[in-house]
Amino acid sequence: MKLFTKYMTRNDCYTAGRKITPKGIMVHSTAVPGVMAAEWFSRWNKSYKAGEINRQVCVHAFVDDKEIWQYLPWDHRGWHAGGAANNTHIGFEICEPAGFSYKSGSVMVGYDAAKQEDYFRKAWQNAVELCVMLCKKYGLNENDIICHSEGYKLGIASNHADVMHWFPKHGENMDTFRKAVKKRWRTIQISILILELEIWWSLRSV
Repeated sequence: MKLFTKYMTRNDCYTAGRKITPKGIMVHSTAVPGVMAAEWFSRWNKSYKAGEINRQVCVHAFVDDKEIWQYLPWDHRGWHAGGAANNTHIGFEICEPAGFSYKSGSVMVGYDAAKQEDYFRKAWQNAVELCVMLCKKYGLNENDIICHSEGYKLGIASNHADVMHWFPKHGENMDTFRKAVKKRWRTIQISILILELEIWWSLRSV
């Protein structure tokens, strides 16, 4: 997992300076085909108050198939959910690949799942790795992870379809995503335990 940090200090969300104690993670997808994680800095590092951008929005990070870009401190209150989840959840966007368009809101037109499978799997894995890192950092687990559309059903986010307009095209959903996070987290925990045992045994043998 390649994680880069570059805060959007010009964005009004950043300058508001409000903090949260993260209680969960909200997964979004961009609905902007072909715009990758690093490119969002120039798009959103602008002030709505100053008339530089027409949206009041900012997420903690963007994820694509190659890297992750963090644009807000993890404990900063983001503007991503359109509801109460802003007060409790870290929000990140998974970038969508080029080669298709949108029609009627969340309908993906011309999306070739077979062609995009490699991109999807790499972006999916980076999202899993990011969630594992955040779960470890804030004492969370897979059950604390939701997507935007689930947040809407819970009454804590606006009415968006992501990521359930996209994941099923690759045979996935948020339940399988949460299982993937759980599996990866357990693998890391076992590796740490084995390393600790090896160190303990080597010290005991001296």
